[in-house]
Order: sequence, then C-alpha cells, then structure tokens
Amino acid sequence: MDNHKDHNTEYIYGINAVTTLLEVNSSRRKVYGIFISDRRKKDRRINSIQKLAAKKNIRVSVIKHAEFRDITGGDENTQNLAASVSPYNLADLDHYLKNSLSQYSRLVMLDQVTDMGNFGSIIRNCRAFGFDGIVIAKNRSVTLSKKVSKISAGALEGISIFRVANLTAAIKKLKFAGFWIYGTTLKKDRKVQELGSTNFVFPMALVLGSEDRGMGRIVTDNCDVLLSISLSGKMESINVSVTSGIVLYHIQEKYQEKNN
Repeated sequence: MDNHKDHNTEYIYGINAVTTLLEVNSSRRKVYGIFISDRRKKDRRINSIQKLAAKKNIRVSVIKHAEFRDITGGDENTQNLAASVSPYNLADLDHYLKNSLSQYSRLVMLDQVTDMGNFGSIIRNCRAFGFDGIVIAKNRSVTLSKKVSKISAGALEGISIFRVANLTAAIKKLKFAGFWIYGTTLKKDRKVQELGSTNFVFPMALVLGSEDRGMGRIVTDNCDVLLSISLSGKMESINVSVTSGIVLYHIQEKYQEKNN
C-alpha cells in the first residue's frame, strides 16, 4: 500500500496521465509509486509504463482491486492505473525566460479565468498544440487542484504553469524579452484583427479573458495585437476553452509555416 499519505500525496490516474508524468513531469513532482489493479490486463502500454518506471527506480505494485479502489476513492475513470505523487510545483517565469526562451516560444496567459473546467481544457489544448506553458495571476484566477489535473487528462504533467503577482507586469516582462502579446476580444473595430488574417510573430503570448468579462482594460491596453474570431452562427460568444482551441490551432499553423 501507499506509505506516503503524510506527504500531502495526490494521485494521477490513467494511461496518458501516468505516461506523461514519467516522460515529461513538467512540475518535477516526486513519484512515490505506481499502482495497478489486478483487474487491469497487462498490455503494451502497461509494459511501457513499467519499463519507464524501472529506469527511474520507481516501484510498480500490482494490488487487489479492493485496495486499488481504496487508494483512488472509488473513482471509476482510472483505467485501473494510478501514480502516487507530490503536489504540482509551479514554474518560475524569470527562470523560464533566462533558461528556456527560444525563437519560437509560445505561452498562454489567462486574465480572470476562474472556471476549473475551462482551465483543464485550456491545459489540454496547450499541450496538444505545443505551447510551453500558461501564466496565471495570484488573484481573481483559477487555482490548481486535483480536479483540474483530472480534467486536463494528464496534459498538466506536460505543461508548465506560472503564477505571477500581476498579469500586466508579466506582460511587460515578456515584451522586454522580445515577446509579441496577442489578446482575444469580442469587439469589432478597425483596431481589431480577424484571426484568419493575423500573422503571428514569435516568440509570442496569447491572452485569454473570462467568457463573461473578457480581458481587463489595463491588460487589453498592453496587448500588441487584438484579434477576434468571426462567428457565422447565432451565438454572440463562445466558451473560453473553445476559443483557445481555435486560436491555438491557427498559431500552430503559422508556426509550422515558419518552420517548413
């Protein structure tokens, strides 16, 4: 059984999540052990996880299903696989800019996004489209939790999350480092570019505001480019996580054009 419950242990469930944890582990979690229910049939993916764990000297235990359910609290969406880990470690933006900045660095910044479901989906989108990480503010912002980790379906283990005291100050810091800052808006005027005609310049950061309020005025004023998505249906706005998927896809297309 797990001997690390006094270490503020968390559990990561499922093949994709545990694999990403072992391969990437963006927050440098401590991995105390991996547990497999005896109901889980051994297959290629389980074999791969066992090999990865062995390389990192992480113990893998096959336990009775009743014990496994006790560990996971009876959650049915575990794929009968769980990793016992320390809490997620937030990344440092200054360290990133000093040590990991590249010509094509890409970040997402969230302004007043508080919904955990949206946050988890945005994390998945960032992971899918090759973004380095997400910048969030300490106040009036979503917080990391076990629920966010679960919603992200393992993507959190491959993405850096930066928490800053002030989003506007972080934008100015990124600009000083050479980033172009793009913000999303519902406004339609001559200063706002349509997404399809926007030529993204790298390194760049995309700012997403909350669905009900959008970006704050000061954050908006500090963006280099404001862009909007043309909607042909009857909806006046779309969910912020859906917005992220659409815009990140377009950015990925521009990134691939510049690298071909």
